Amino acid sequence: MKVLVIENSPKAPLGLFGDHLMGRLGATLAVIGPEAVPEAPGDEDLVVTLGSPSGVYEAAPWMLRQGDFLARAIAADRPVIGICFGAQIIAAAIGGSVAPFGRRFAGWIANAESAGPVWRGPWVRWHGDHLTLPDGVEVLARDQGTVQAFQHRRAVGVQFHPEASEAIVESWARATPDWLAENGLDHAALMRDSRANVQGRAEARAALFDELLRRAGVRATAAAA
Repeated sequence: MKVLVIENSPKAPLGLFGDHLMGRLGATLAVIGPEAVPEAPGDEDLVVTLGSPSGVYEAAPWMLRQGDFLARAIAADRPVIGICFGAQIIAAAIGGSVAPFGRRFAGWIANAESAGPVWRGPWVRWHGDHLTLPDGVEVLARDQGTVQAFQHRRAVGVQFHPEASEAIVESWARATPDWLAENGLDHAALMRDSRANVQGRAEARAALFDELLRRAGVRATAAAA
């Protein structure tokens, strides 16, 4: 199984999802930066696009190029999974929009509305933007006025961060302490929650990763290749 991973920021790596793809599925990962995104899909079995502190509405050249690439991949019925910024740029590529929400979310939060327990969480969030979807897109989770998961054809997006390890969460907390204050958290409490959820919910996380892959239509034959 070949996976093209678009790492939109070194601050948001593939993390635990990469461990799952390699350990459970034997995937080969090709990790590229946003400037290296090709014009059209190649022979990869799956595209994963990751988080970024940037906003899709900034419309930087690399974002426009990636949006065109994702639109082509989705139109060609190729499997695509997006996380946080990755979900937002998928939403824009299929005719939705992205805008600042007016507040910033940080910490481990359960989704109030979900298509099933696998989407409910709690999952860690770290975002200040929100996405709006065009008609006909299936919403899989919502919370506090934000879409947290959706599917369109073989493209699946999650606003939250199931890939985030304890180390990744700690790096975000150290870089943006004002986000913790805005959410009534301190560093020690966040890391206690992170330890409990990362270590204690491994089965739930694996189930979510498997559901993302299933919904993206990643074939068992591709997964075993």
